[in-house]
Amino acid sequence: MGPFAIKIFKEHMSKNTEKEWKFLKQLKPLGFAPTPYFKIGSVIVMSRVKGLSIKQMSDDEIRLSARYFLHALHQLDELKIMKEESHRPHKHFILTKKGVKLIDFERAKKGKGNVTQFLMFLNRFYPGIIRLGKAYKTTLKLAPIIDFIDSK
Repeated sequence: MGPFAIKIFKEHMSKNTEKEWKFLKQLKPLGFAPTPYFKIGSVIVMSRVKGLSIKQMSDDEIRLSARYFLHALHQLDELKIMKEESHRPHKHFILTKKGVKLIDFERAKKGKGNVTQFLMFLNRFYPGIIRLGKAYKTTLKLAPIIDFIDSK
């Protein structure tokens, strides 16, 4: 496996190709998405993300990295980019040697709610965390959620 990932979209999925490309370019400076290199038609070449998906991580690794995923999702919320599927992060949330990465933005759209979706997943590891989502929706303040994690 080399340093590049090549994502080929079916021809009838050209809108998804454009969305993925647009969001990867927008997120490039933040460092938690693959680096986009170029797009030709329905093909996107980007950096390969190597690491453990949440599905492959132990419960302790998930607990230790939860705050970092939350910070990335919070940045998406502030940018009003709804990634989708943050409540089922099994394949698209990856822990690398350099931090966390989020992949697959072809379903992304304008909006927010990434953190609150991820709280549904984290409730298994931090019972009661989901109740903090209501306040987050109105304030977009991540600190109370991080404080809750730190208290466990």
